[in-house]
Amino acid sequence: GWQPPAPSQPQPAAPAPQRQQQPREEEEEDANSYDSDEGTTLGALEFSLLYDQDNSSLHCTLIKAKGLKPMDSNGLADPYVKLHLLPGASKSNKLRTKTLRNTRNPVWNETLVYHGITDEDMQRKTLRISVCDEDKFGHNEFIGETRVALKKLKANQKKNFNICLERVIPTKRAGTTGASRGMALYEEEVDRGGDVEERGKILVSLMYSTQQGGLIVGIVRCVHLAAMDANGYSDPFVKL
Repeated sequence: GWQPPAPSQPQPAAPAPQRQQQPREEEEEDANSYDSDEGTTLGALEFSLLYDQDNSSLHCTLIKAKGLKPMDSNGLADPYVKLHLLPGASKSNKLRTKTLRNTRNPVWNETLVYHGITDEDMQRKTLRISVCDEDKFGHNEFIGETRVALKKLKANQKKNFNICLERVIPTKRAGTTGASRGMALYEEEVDRGGDVEERGKILVSLMYSTQQGGLIVGIVRCVHLAAMDANGYSDPFVKL
């Protein structure tokens, strides 16, 4: 009479390994989705920053990049790095490395130095590091960038970074009729003799409505706007 319940005892133990496998599968899916993320295809940049407080200088050593997005027809790129202290528009705020030809894994080992950097600058400024592809026959092309708030650095202590490059990715607005798409508008990532001032980025959406016979413009958001007030902020509005 006691034999029937005996086989039923291992039954609750059967789903146990399945429950243990599910998190592993989810982790694998998350890992695969991260690896295939569009942002990871831009490449990674390795560099170091050092604030020399005694000499009021900021040292940025561009070490190398790995797995940069191919920009040329041969599947390679001609990469260089641009530095830009934000906010700021003067030519002294913009530095660049040499260009390395035909490589997706450049090794610069080049140090660029900003002079006259104060403790106040270290608290309020951000260093923009852009990787670009030099084109002999046209405009230089933007590959990706990263930004470091200088207040994260400690005086006289070198800090190493190894960061995946990022870019502005257009977003799509759901629930709209007609042909609609989100567009990120920002300054062209090309060298123009240092006379181009970055004023920030704006994300807008455009839709042509055939029913209403009009163009619908959506102002979504802005980022990295130039500081216009004494307090380091702005009171922005948009005109069309």
